[in-house]
Amino acid sequence: MKTVGVMLMAAIMLTSPASLCGADERKDHICFRTMDADSDGKVTFQEFEKYYGDDKGKFNSADLNQDGRLTHDEYHNLLGHGSS
Repeated sequence: MKTVGVMLMAAIMLTSPASLCGADERKDHICFRTMDADSDGKVTFQEFEKYYGDDKGKFNSADLNQDGRLTHDEYHNLLGHGSS
């Protein structure tokens, strides 16, 4: 029974958005792909706020070209990793 509980917890942690965003962004960028709900390569504020809340200031400071959408590099800079 203990093994089932551990496996269940591991499955929950690996599929939750919070744990996805904890991935090593320098390697697989899974958090960006997770936020990019329509897979257009850009994250809108509506997509961003599902994970970061209503923090328009954070979004705007990351949106370097002020087009209302975050590119992968803009998001990467937000995380402090620099562009890839």
